[in-house]
Amino acid sequence: MKQISKSVKLVWLVLAISFVIKVIVILSQGSSFILDSDDVQYIQTAKIWLETGNFTYNDPSRPTVFITPAYPAFIAFFMSFLGDGFVLEQTIRIVQTLLVTASFYLLFIIGRRVFDERTALIAVILSVLYIPLWHVSNLILTEALFTFLLFLLVYIAMKAVESPNMGWAAAFGLAWAATLYVRPTIALWPGLFLLYIMYRKLVPWKKLIPCLCVTAVFFIACLMPWWIRNYKVSGGTFIPLTKSGGSPLLLGSFPYHIPSVEEMRSWPRVDNLWINDENDVRWAKARIADGFQSKPLLYASWYTIGKFAVFWGDVYYWLPLMDIPLWVPVIMHELLVLAAFVGIWLARKNRRADLLLLLFAYMSILHMVYFPLSRYAIPLLPLLFLFSAHAFIKWKERKSKSKLRVRA
Repeated sequence: MKQISKSVKLVWLVLAISFVIKVIVILSQGSSFILDSDDVQYIQTAKIWLETGNFTYNDPSRPTVFITPAYPAFIAFFMSFLGDGFVLEQTIRIVQTLLVTASFYLLFIIGRRVFDERTALIAVILSVLYIPLWHVSNLILTEALFTFLLFLLVYIAMKAVESPNMGWAAAFGLAWAATLYVRPTIALWPGLFLLYIMYRKLVPWKKLIPCLCVTAVFFIACLMPWWIRNYKVSGGTFIPLTKSGGSPLLLGSFPYHIPSVEEMRSWPRVDNLWINDENDVRWAKARIADGFQSKPLLYASWYTIGKFAVFWGDVYYWLPLMDIPLWVPVIMHELLVLAAFVGIWLARKNRRADLLLLLFAYMSILHMVYFPLSRYAIPLLPLLFLFSAHAFIKWKERKSKSKLRVRA
Protein backbone atom coordinates (compact mmCIF):
# COMPACT_ATOMS: atom_id res chain seq x y z
CA MET A 1 0.00 0.00 0.00
CA LYS A 2 1.35 3.40 -1.04
CA GLN A 3 2.23 5.57 1.95
CA ILE A 4 0.66 9.02 2.10
CA SER A 5 3.29 11.73 2.38
CA LYS A 6 3.39 14.30 5.18
CA SER A 7 2.72 17.08 2.67
CA VAL A 8 -0.50 15.44 1.50
CA LYS A 9 -1.67 14.94 5.09
CA LEU A 10 -0.85 18.56 5.89
CA VAL A 11 -2.76 19.74 2.82
CA TRP A 12 -5.80 17.77 3.95
CA LEU A 13 -5.53 19.28 7.42
CA VAL A 14 -5.16 22.84 6.11
CA LEU A 15 -8.10 22.43 3.73
CA ALA A 16 -10.30 20.84 6.41
CA ILE A 17 -9.61 23.63 8.91
CA SER A 18 -10.15 26.36 6.30
CA PHE A 19 -13.40 24.72 5.16
CA VAL A 20 -14.79 24.65 8.70
CA ILE A 21 -13.81 28.28 9.35
CA LYS A 22 -15.34 29.42 6.04
CA VAL A 23 -18.61 27.63 6.81
CA ILE A 24 -18.72 29.29 10.24
CA VAL A 25 -18.20 32.69 8.60
CA ILE A 26 -20.95 31.95 6.08
CA LEU A 27 -23.40 30.86 8.77
CA SER A 28 -22.67 33.95 10.87
CA GLN A 29 -22.28 36.61 8.17
CA GLY A 30 -23.90 35.13 5.06
CA SER A 31 -26.63 37.75 4.82
CA SER A 32 -23.99 40.46 4.30
CA PHE A 33 -22.45 38.81 1.23
CA ILE A 34 -24.82 40.35 -1.32
CA LEU A 35 -23.70 42.73 -4.06
CA ASP A 36 -27.22 43.37 -5.42
CA SER A 37 -25.75 43.10 -8.92
CA ASP A 38 -24.97 40.04 -11.04
CA ASP A 39 -25.59 37.78 -8.03
CA VAL A 40 -29.24 38.83 -7.82
CA GLN A 41 -29.62 38.53 -11.59
CA TYR A 42 -28.26 34.96 -11.60
CA ILE A 43 -30.79 33.93 -8.95
CA GLN A 44 -33.58 35.64 -10.87
CA THR A 45 -32.51 33.89 -14.07
CA ALA A 46 -32.62 30.50 -12.34
CA LYS A 47 -36.05 31.24 -10.86
CA ILE A 48 -37.60 32.28 -14.18
CA TRP A 49 -35.95 29.30 -15.89
CA LEU A 50 -37.55 26.89 -13.42
CA GLU A 51 -40.96 28.58 -13.51
CA THR A 52 -41.32 29.20 -17.25
CA GLY A 53 -38.64 27.15 -18.99
CA ASN A 54 -37.25 30.36 -20.53
CA PHE A 55 -33.56 31.19 -20.12
CA THR A 56 -33.43 34.97 -19.59
CA TYR A 57 -31.14 37.58 -18.04
CA ASN A 58 -31.94 41.15 -16.96
CA ASP A 59 -34.97 41.18 -19.27
CA PRO A 60 -37.42 38.42 -18.22
CA SER A 61 -39.56 38.98 -21.33
CA ARG A 62 -36.88 37.89 -23.83
CA PRO A 63 -34.60 34.85 -24.09
CA THR A 64 -30.99 35.80 -23.52
CA VAL A 65 -27.73 35.07 -25.29
CA PHE A 66 -25.77 37.35 -22.97
CA ILE A 67 -24.66 34.69 -20.50
CA THR A 68 -23.90 30.99 -20.69
CA PRO A 69 -26.23 28.62 -18.81
CA ALA A 70 -24.01 26.58 -16.47
CA TYR A 71 -24.04 28.82 -13.40
CA PRO A 72 -27.79 29.59 -13.51
CA ALA A 73 -28.33 25.82 -13.95
CA PHE A 74 -26.14 25.24 -10.90
CA ILE A 75 -28.37 27.60 -8.89
CA ALA A 76 -31.56 26.17 -10.40
CA PHE A 77 -30.58 22.66 -9.29
CA PHE A 78 -30.61 23.67 -5.62
CA MET A 79 -33.57 25.99 -6.09
CA SER A 80 -35.64 23.08 -7.43
CA PHE A 81 -35.82 21.49 -3.97
CA LEU A 82 -34.88 24.36 -1.63
CA GLY A 83 -36.95 27.11 -3.18
CA ASP A 84 -35.91 30.76 -3.34
CA GLY A 85 -34.55 32.67 -0.36
CA PHE A 86 -31.91 32.74 2.36
CA VAL A 87 -31.59 28.95 2.76
CA LEU A 88 -30.86 28.63 -0.96
CA GLU A 89 -28.24 31.38 -0.85
CA GLN A 90 -26.49 29.88 2.19
CA THR A 91 -26.52 26.42 0.61
CA ILE A 92 -24.92 27.76 -2.56
CA ARG A 93 -22.21 29.49 -0.51
CA ILE A 94 -21.41 26.28 1.39
CA VAL A 95 -21.35 24.21 -1.82
CA GLN A 96 -19.09 26.84 -3.37
CA THR A 97 -16.82 26.49 -0.35
CA LEU A 98 -16.60 22.77 -1.13
CA LEU A 99 -15.74 23.59 -4.75
CA VAL A 100 -13.02 26.03 -3.70
CA THR A 101 -11.60 23.46 -1.26
CA ALA A 102 -11.53 20.87 -4.05
CA SER A 103 -9.90 23.48 -6.31
CA PHE A 104 -7.11 23.98 -3.79
CA TYR A 105 -6.47 20.24 -3.69
CA LEU A 106 -6.27 20.28 -7.49
CA LEU A 107 -3.84 23.19 -7.08
CA PHE A 108 -1.68 20.94 -4.91
CA ILE A 109 -1.73 18.18 -7.53
CA ILE A 110 -0.90 20.64 -10.32
CA GLY A 111 1.84 22.30 -8.28
CA ARG A 112 3.37 18.94 -7.45
CA ARG A 113 3.63 18.19 -11.17
CA VAL A 114 5.00 21.59 -12.12
CA PHE A 115 7.40 22.00 -9.18
CA ASP A 116 7.37 19.71 -6.14
CA GLU A 117 5.27 18.89 -3.06
CA ARG A 118 6.83 21.59 -0.91
CA THR A 119 6.08 24.33 -3.44
CA ALA A 120 2.56 23.00 -3.96
CA LEU A 121 1.91 22.91 -0.21
CA ILE A 122 3.07 26.50 0.28
CA ALA A 123 0.88 27.64 -2.64
CA VAL A 124 -2.15 25.99 -1.03
CA ILE A 125 -1.41 27.67 2.31
CA LEU A 126 -0.99 31.05 0.59
CA SER A 127 -4.29 30.56 -1.24
CA VAL A 128 -6.09 29.64 1.99
CA LEU A 129 -4.69 32.69 3.79
CA TYR A 130 -5.30 35.08 0.89
CA ILE A 131 -8.41 36.92 2.10
CA PRO A 132 -10.01 37.92 -1.26
CA LEU A 133 -10.23 34.26 -2.27
CA TRP A 134 -12.72 33.76 0.57
CA HIS A 135 -15.19 35.86 -1.42
CA VAL A 136 -15.05 33.30 -4.21
CA SER A 137 -17.04 31.10 -1.83
CA ASN A 138 -19.14 33.86 -0.28
CA LEU A 139 -20.46 35.70 -3.34
CA ILE A 140 -23.06 34.09 -5.58
CA LEU A 141 -21.08 34.58 -8.77
CA THR A 142 -19.42 32.31 -11.33
CA GLU A 143 -15.95 32.35 -9.76
CA ALA A 144 -16.15 29.22 -7.55
CA LEU A 145 -17.53 26.93 -10.25
CA PHE A 146 -15.23 28.41 -12.89
CA THR A 147 -12.14 28.05 -10.67
CA PHE A 148 -12.86 24.38 -10.00
CA LEU A 149 -13.48 23.57 -13.66
CA LEU A 150 -10.47 25.62 -14.80
CA PHE A 151 -8.13 23.76 -12.44
CA LEU A 152 -9.67 20.47 -13.55
CA LEU A 153 -9.10 21.47 -17.18
CA VAL A 154 -5.45 22.32 -16.49
CA TYR A 155 -4.92 19.02 -14.69
CA ILE A 156 -6.54 17.05 -17.53
CA ALA A 157 -4.41 18.96 -20.05
CA MET A 158 -1.27 17.86 -18.20
CA LYS A 159 -2.46 14.25 -18.07
CA ALA A 160 -3.42 14.33 -21.75
CA VAL A 161 0.13 15.31 -22.70
CA GLU A 162 1.66 12.68 -20.42
CA SER A 163 -0.72 9.92 -21.60
CA PRO A 164 -2.14 10.88 -25.02
CA ASN A 165 -5.01 8.41 -25.30
CA MET A 166 -8.69 8.53 -26.19
CA GLY A 167 -9.81 8.65 -22.56
CA TRP A 168 -7.89 11.78 -21.68
CA ALA A 169 -8.79 13.34 -25.04
CA ALA A 170 -12.49 12.82 -24.29
CA ALA A 171 -12.05 14.15 -20.75
CA PHE A 172 -10.34 17.26 -22.13
CA GLY A 173 -13.20 17.92 -24.55
CA LEU A 174 -15.77 17.54 -21.77
CA ALA A 175 -13.82 19.73 -19.31
CA TRP A 176 -13.27 22.38 -21.98
CA ALA A 177 -16.99 22.53 -22.78
CA ALA A 178 -17.99 22.56 -19.10
CA THR A 179 -15.58 25.40 -18.29
CA LEU A 180 -16.73 27.38 -21.31
CA TYR A 181 -20.38 26.96 -20.28
CA VAL A 182 -19.49 28.79 -17.04
CA ARG A 183 -17.31 31.51 -18.52
CA PRO A 184 -16.69 31.82 -22.29
CA THR A 185 -13.34 33.59 -21.89
CA ILE A 186 -11.59 30.20 -21.76
CA ALA A 187 -12.74 29.36 -25.31
CA LEU A 188 -9.47 29.89 -27.20
CA TRP A 189 -6.92 28.74 -24.62
CA PRO A 190 -7.08 25.04 -25.66
CA GLY A 191 -6.17 26.17 -29.19
CA LEU A 192 -3.03 27.85 -27.88
CA PHE A 193 -2.35 24.73 -25.83
CA LEU A 194 -2.54 22.67 -29.04
CA LEU A 195 -0.13 25.00 -30.84
CA TYR A 196 2.27 24.67 -27.92
CA ILE A 197 2.08 20.86 -28.08
CA MET A 198 2.84 20.98 -31.81
CA TYR A 199 5.68 23.48 -31.37
CA ARG A 200 7.34 21.47 -28.61
CA LYS A 201 6.54 18.15 -30.35
CA LEU A 202 5.24 16.78 -27.06
CA VAL A 203 2.91 14.25 -28.71
CA PRO A 204 3.62 12.24 -31.90
CA TRP A 205 1.34 13.08 -34.82
CA LYS A 206 -0.03 9.55 -35.04
CA LYS A 207 -1.36 9.94 -31.50
CA LEU A 208 -2.17 13.64 -31.65
CA ILE A 209 -4.56 13.56 -34.62
CA PRO A 210 -6.89 10.81 -33.27
CA CYS A 211 -6.92 12.53 -29.87
CA LEU A 212 -7.81 15.86 -31.50
CA CYS A 213 -10.70 14.23 -33.32
CA VAL A 214 -12.03 12.70 -30.10
CA THR A 215 -11.71 16.03 -28.24
CA ALA A 216 -13.51 17.84 -31.06
CA VAL A 217 -16.36 15.30 -31.15
CA PHE A 218 -17.01 15.55 -27.41
CA PHE A 219 -16.65 19.34 -27.38
CA ILE A 220 -19.01 19.84 -30.34
CA ALA A 221 -21.52 17.36 -28.92
CA CYS A 222 -21.62 19.35 -25.67
CA LEU A 223 -21.92 22.74 -27.39
CA MET A 224 -24.39 21.71 -30.10
CA PRO A 225 -27.55 22.17 -27.95
CA TRP A 226 -26.41 25.70 -27.06
CA TRP A 227 -25.71 26.56 -30.70
CA ILE A 228 -29.11 25.25 -31.82
CA ARG A 229 -30.89 27.10 -29.03
CA ASN A 230 -29.09 30.39 -29.82
CA TYR A 231 -29.84 29.99 -33.53
CA LYS A 232 -33.54 29.64 -32.78
CA VAL A 233 -33.90 32.50 -30.28
CA SER A 234 -31.80 34.89 -32.38
CA GLY A 235 -33.87 34.37 -35.52
CA GLY A 236 -31.24 32.52 -37.50
CA THR A 237 -27.92 33.96 -36.26
CA PHE A 238 -25.09 31.62 -35.33
CA ILE A 239 -23.90 32.64 -31.85
CA PRO A 240 -21.19 30.18 -30.72
CA LEU A 241 -20.75 31.59 -27.21
CA THR A 242 -22.58 34.73 -26.10
CA LYS A 243 -23.51 38.14 -27.45
CA SER A 244 -22.31 40.36 -24.65
CA GLY A 245 -18.99 41.85 -25.74
CA GLY A 246 -20.26 45.40 -26.13
CA SER A 247 -20.35 46.48 -22.49
CA PRO A 248 -16.86 45.21 -21.45
CA LEU A 249 -15.39 46.55 -24.70
CA LEU A 250 -16.97 49.95 -24.05
CA LEU A 251 -15.98 50.09 -20.37
CA GLY A 252 -12.44 49.15 -21.36
CA SER A 253 -12.24 52.17 -23.67
CA PHE A 254 -12.12 54.61 -20.73
CA PRO A 255 -8.41 54.94 -19.82
CA TYR A 256 -7.55 54.46 -16.15
CA HIS A 257 -11.06 54.97 -14.80
CA ILE A 258 -14.55 53.52 -14.77
CA PRO A 259 -17.49 55.76 -15.68
CA SER A 260 -19.72 56.58 -12.72
CA VAL A 261 -23.08 54.88 -12.33
CA GLU A 262 -24.78 58.22 -13.01
CA GLU A 263 -22.82 58.63 -16.25
CA MET A 264 -23.64 55.10 -17.42
CA ARG A 265 -27.33 55.65 -16.70
CA SER A 266 -27.26 58.69 -18.98
CA TRP A 267 -26.07 56.65 -21.96
CA PRO A 268 -28.71 56.21 -24.69
CA ARG A 269 -30.59 52.95 -24.18
CA VAL A 270 -33.57 51.19 -25.74
CA ASP A 271 -35.75 48.37 -24.43
CA ASN A 272 -33.72 45.73 -26.25
CA LEU A 273 -30.45 44.34 -24.88
CA TRP A 274 -29.36 43.06 -28.30
CA ILE A 275 -29.59 46.53 -29.85
CA ASN A 276 -27.86 48.06 -26.82
CA ASP A 277 -25.00 45.58 -27.19
CA GLU A 278 -24.57 46.41 -30.88
CA ASN A 279 -24.60 50.13 -30.07
CA ASP A 280 -22.01 49.61 -27.31
CA VAL A 281 -19.71 47.80 -29.75
CA ARG A 282 -19.98 50.61 -32.32
CA TRP A 283 -19.44 53.30 -29.68
CA ALA A 284 -16.47 51.42 -28.18
CA LYS A 285 -14.79 51.05 -31.58
CA ALA A 286 -15.33 54.75 -32.29
CA ARG A 287 -13.91 55.74 -28.89
CA ILE A 288 -10.86 53.51 -29.34
CA ALA A 289 -10.17 54.80 -32.86
CA ASP A 290 -10.58 58.41 -31.77
CA GLY A 291 -8.51 57.84 -28.62
CA PHE A 292 -5.53 56.41 -30.47
CA GLN A 293 -5.66 59.35 -32.89
CA SER A 294 -6.17 62.20 -30.43
CA LYS A 295 -4.35 60.77 -27.37
CA PRO A 296 -2.04 58.05 -28.72
CA LEU A 297 0.29 57.84 -25.70
CA LEU A 298 -2.56 57.65 -23.19
CA TYR A 299 -4.41 54.95 -25.09
CA ALA A 300 -1.26 53.01 -25.99
CA SER A 301 -0.23 52.90 -22.34
CA TRP A 302 -3.76 51.98 -21.23
CA TYR A 303 -4.13 49.11 -23.69
CA THR A 304 -0.76 47.65 -22.71
CA ILE A 305 0.82 48.41 -19.34
CA GLY A 306 -2.28 50.01 -17.82
CA LYS A 307 -4.73 47.17 -18.32
CA PHE A 308 -2.08 44.58 -17.46
CA ALA A 309 -1.38 46.40 -14.17
CA VAL A 310 -5.08 46.68 -13.31
CA PHE A 311 -5.80 43.05 -14.18
CA TRP A 312 -3.06 41.68 -11.93
CA GLY A 313 -2.78 44.56 -9.46
CA ASP A 314 -6.37 45.28 -8.47
CA VAL A 315 -7.71 43.45 -5.40
CA TYR A 316 -10.96 41.46 -5.36
CA TYR A 317 -12.19 42.73 -2.00
CA TRP A 318 -15.56 44.22 -2.83
CA LEU A 319 -17.14 43.58 0.57
CA PRO A 320 -15.56 43.65 4.05
CA LEU A 321 -14.86 40.26 5.59
CA MET A 322 -14.70 39.84 9.39
CA ASP A 323 -13.95 43.58 9.72
CA ILE A 324 -10.58 43.13 7.99
CA PRO A 325 -9.57 46.56 6.60
CA LEU A 326 -8.84 46.94 2.89
CA TRP A 327 -5.13 47.65 3.37
CA VAL A 328 -4.51 44.12 4.68
CA PRO A 329 -5.56 42.25 1.50
CA VAL A 330 -3.98 44.99 -0.63
CA ILE A 331 -0.55 44.46 0.98
CA MET A 332 -0.97 40.68 0.80
CA HIS A 333 -1.88 40.92 -2.86
CA GLU A 334 0.97 43.18 -3.91
CA LEU A 335 3.59 41.10 -2.08
CA LEU A 336 2.31 37.79 -3.47
CA VAL A 337 1.99 39.05 -7.04
CA LEU A 338 5.46 40.65 -6.99
CA ALA A 339 6.89 37.43 -5.58
CA ALA A 340 5.07 35.50 -8.32
CA PHE A 341 6.68 37.58 -11.07
CA VAL A 342 10.06 36.86 -9.50
CA GLY A 343 9.11 33.19 -9.36
CA ILE A 344 8.11 33.22 -13.04
CA TRP A 345 11.56 34.55 -13.92
CA LEU A 346 13.26 31.93 -11.76
CA ALA A 347 11.14 29.18 -13.38
CA ARG A 348 11.73 30.38 -16.95
CA LYS A 349 13.63 27.19 -17.86
CA ASN A 350 11.03 24.90 -16.30
CA ARG A 351 9.13 23.54 -19.30
CA ARG A 352 6.48 22.03 -17.03
CA ALA A 353 5.47 25.58 -16.06
CA ASP A 354 4.83 26.63 -19.66
CA LEU A 355 1.20 25.49 -19.60
CA LEU A 356 0.41 27.85 -16.71
CA LEU A 357 2.38 30.72 -18.23
CA LEU A 358 0.46 30.26 -21.47
CA LEU A 359 -2.80 30.53 -19.50
CA PHE A 360 -1.62 33.71 -17.74
CA ALA A 361 -0.54 35.28 -21.04
CA TYR A 362 -3.80 34.35 -22.77
CA MET A 363 -6.01 35.76 -20.02
CA SER A 364 -3.89 38.91 -19.74
CA ILE A 365 -4.07 39.68 -23.47
CA LEU A 366 -7.79 38.91 -23.63
CA HIS A 367 -8.62 41.32 -20.83
CA MET A 368 -6.28 43.96 -22.22
CA VAL A 369 -8.67 44.07 -25.19
CA TYR A 370 -11.78 44.30 -23.01
CA PHE A 371 -12.19 45.43 -19.41
CA PRO A 372 -9.64 44.35 -16.79
CA LEU A 373 -11.40 43.51 -13.54
CA SER A 374 -10.06 41.86 -10.40
CA ARG A 375 -13.02 39.48 -10.48
CA TYR A 376 -11.75 38.03 -13.75
CA ALA A 377 -8.22 37.53 -12.41
CA ILE A 378 -9.12 35.94 -9.06
CA PRO A 379 -9.47 32.35 -10.42
CA LEU A 380 -5.90 32.55 -11.73
CA LEU A 381 -4.31 33.73 -8.49
CA PRO A 382 -3.90 30.33 -6.76
CA LEU A 383 -2.04 29.11 -9.86
CA LEU A 384 0.03 32.30 -9.77
CA PHE A 385 0.84 31.65 -6.11
CA LEU A 386 2.70 28.51 -7.19
CA PHE A 387 5.32 30.89 -8.53
CA SER A 388 5.19 32.98 -5.34
CA ALA A 389 5.94 29.79 -3.41
CA HIS A 390 8.72 28.91 -5.84
CA ALA A 391 10.31 32.33 -5.32
CA PHE A 392 10.07 31.94 -1.53
CA ILE A 393 11.74 28.51 -1.61
CA LYS A 394 14.54 29.73 -3.88
CA TRP A 395 15.10 32.73 -1.60
CA LYS A 396 15.22 30.46 1.44
CA GLU A 397 17.66 28.08 -0.28
CA ARG A 398 19.89 30.98 -1.26
CA LYS A 399 19.80 32.32 2.30
CA SER A 400 20.77 28.89 3.68
CA LYS A 401 23.70 28.64 1.26
CA SER A 402 24.90 32.10 2.30
CA LYS A 403 24.88 31.03 5.97
CA LEU A 404 26.88 27.91 5.13
CA ARG A 405 29.49 29.99 3.30
CA VAL A 406 29.80 32.34 6.29
CA ARG A 407 30.28 29.39 8.66
CA ALA A 408 32.87 27.85 6.34
